[in-house]
Amino acid sequence: MTWEETVNDTTNVLPGDAQTFEYGFLGIYPQAGPLAPATSDAAIAAAVADGANLRVDGQFRAPTGVTTRTFSGYVLASMKVTRVAGTSAQSDVAWLFTCTLELAGQRSTAEPFVQANQTTAAVTVSAFRINPTIPADDFTTIAANDAVWHGTSDISGVRVDWSSNPIQYSLPVTTVSITVQRPAPIWNVGGTRDVGAIGILALDRTYIGYRNTADLGWIGDAGYAMLVGITMGPLTQGLYSLTYQFRNHPWKHAIQVPWMVGAAYDRDQNPNNLTRVQNERIWWSQPHLEGVDFVNTLNLTASEWAAVDIP
Repeated sequence: MTWEETVNDTTNVLPGDAQTFEYGFLGIYPQAGPLAPATSDAAIAAAVADGANLRVDGQFRAPTGVTTRTFSGYVLASMKVTRVAGTSAQSDVAWLFTCTLELAGQRSTAEPFVQANQTTAAVTVSAFRINPTIPADDFTTIAANDAVWHGTSDISGVRVDWSSNPIQYSLPVTTVSITVQRPAPIWNVGGTRDVGAIGILALDRTYIGYRNTADLGWIGDAGYAMLVGITMGPLTQGLYSLTYQFRNHPWKHAIQVPWMVGAAYDRDQNPNNLTRVQNERIWWSQPHLEGVDFVNTLNLTASEWAAVDIP
């Protein structure tokens, strides 16, 4: 028997910078040759036995001798196998394989597909002061930043509490989502799983809860933007989407608390606290002391950052 390519050789460029490839080949069994497969399942088994990789979600490979193409980066999305009309056990038998392949990656790397979405909404916080002084972070170490945020100085600003109790105050908080595309997890021709987008998510999710140590353009100045989530999901057989979510907070994600908290000011130990009001000194409580340079650390390319106007 012999394997031959068909004339079906079509590239489809789709929205979202995706690409599919229509490809066909024939398994031809001469009447005088070996017994031809009687079913499509048997025809597929014969192709696999001759070196083909016909697993859906696997890197496509045609049977040995069909073509010199390697189909690197293409995943088999669907396949139809039919016996060519007019062929039977009394004649030459031909099985036709019609395959749809998807490119496991972006068609364009110079101008990648990137989507940005932004939502700004009022978020209610507890406030003793408005227009407070916002500390300048020292991300050198956690201890250094802890000293910046948790000193003994009052945060200043305008008092707005009611009888030493904080009021509910609305802050404009902006959430930004940046969506990019990455190769889907696929089985390569050697039977090894290439985790693709899963590996990227595993690396970048460790920075959730970190704030930006360098300016992040329109998303936020240093310290104001936090990575709050990463979402991954399949787009096609060949592509996954990765969405990075950042949140900009005017108080750098800190909260205001009375300084008079702790044993040193306990009423049983300090009788002055019987009459002292709770708003004499207000300080910051900042749980998010760690930071990272998102542009140079996350698995987004320079061209993807540039596509959303982040230098």
